[in-house]
Amino acid sequence: MPFPSVLRTRARPRPATLIAVGATALAVFASGQRATRPPNVVVIVIDTLRADHLRTYGYEKETAPFFSALARESVLFSTAQSTSAWTAPSTASLFTSLYPFQHNVVTGFMVAQSMAEGDAIELDRLPEDATTLPEMMKAAGYSTFGLTANINIGELMGFARGFDRFRNYTQDEPAEVLAKRAKLWRPRMASAAPYFLYMHFMDPHAPYREWSPWFEPPADPARRRMMAYDSEIAYLDSVLRDLYGFMGWERGTILIVTADHGEEFGDHNGRGHGKTLYAEMLNVPLLLHYPERFPARRITEPVGLIDILPTLRDLTGSAPGPREEGRSLVPLIGGAPADPEGRSLFAHLLRRDDGGRLVHSARRGRWKYIEGSSGERMLFDLSRDPHESTNLAEASHAVAERLRRNLHDFVRTARKLSGRPTTTVPDAETIQQLRSLGYVQ
Repeated sequence: MPFPSVLRTRARPRPATLIAVGATALAVFASGQRATRPPNVVVIVIDTLRADHLRTYGYEKETAPFFSALARESVLFSTAQSTSAWTAPSTASLFTSLYPFQHNVVTGFMVAQSMAEGDAIELDRLPEDATTLPEMMKAAGYSTFGLTANINIGELMGFARGFDRFRNYTQDEPAEVLAKRAKLWRPRMASAAPYFLYMHFMDPHAPYREWSPWFEPPADPARRRMMAYDSEIAYLDSVLRDLYGFMGWERGTILIVTADHGEEFGDHNGRGHGKTLYAEMLNVPLLLHYPERFPARRITEPVGLIDILPTLRDLTGSAPGPREEGRSLVPLIGGAPADPEGRSLFAHLLRRDDGGRLVHSARRGRWKYIEGSSGERMLFDLSRDPHESTNLAEASHAVAERLRRNLHDFVRTARKLSGRPTTTVPDAETIQQLRSLGYVQ
């Protein structure tokens, strides 16, 4: 089908000068005997966006028409999994290609006790001996830029490392604030091309705004929160559509769009996030838009946020990292056969609201196993029960035991880094902001 009109924008002029990024990278981006300018790289994380609230992933209504149009011209991963149900650990996994119990960023500004002004809190911090995504991109010859609207994804917890220019909005700023800043940075990014840009939008994280004209008051008041959430998605989608055209990302850019985790609306008798590792928490959208190299296709093989860094290593010609758990998705995109046995994807959650209880999950093939430190065990057959409603841990005991051993063996033998925590004393304004976000209970 023709390129969607929603994406068709006039290509902006590109500098003619070739920017050297090292012999390996130039070989990757060579076309025949003629080397071409390396592409810019943009990674967009949409906070709290569960995959199944997008039409592309089966939602009954169209909440994100731009995303849908972009997906039709991209590589779309229909089964992508986060590593946690909190922003800090899952984003740290995206930045390092390590699981939370490896990089040891297992919580952020979320605290379980009542907090008053003047109280110091201890924060996990990315370990210094883990190479982060911006550091990897900088080593590959890119100028690096970061814009985030989540208080966790800032300098205190180590997320600013490797960025030439970084701005963390600690307030719950709407998407257009970040988009405006990116537009202001565009001349500098263009002059320093190729560039890497990381954007972490807070929409549609609670508290949900009821954005006009997308909010539709429901007949059932109990659905009002969900309808507001959907309007946040639609609002953000409209901002991304405008930003995509303004920044000229239709060509010469590797664009990745994903989320850090999902959100619950009564799926398992709860709401919000950070308490479980069910599908509504871990299943996130993931697309890669790079039409010059990859034609549009949908990939059903399960992948994870931990695969983004190795994929960008591959695409930029960088050497493999020694401590990464993820895999480059380039062979899979190119049609390489999937592993018939499947690989295991893990997730980790520390529930500070429940006395420090740990929850782990392991997903392999059609099966998903969840285990808590208080003894509960759950097993789900995702091929028949994608919403994870029927626990088969007893009925399929052998499968549950196999995944349990797989999980425990990995946790026992995997490399673990020891980051140094940092402390901060939030002021009254920050505490109020944390409460509004649900980070103080």
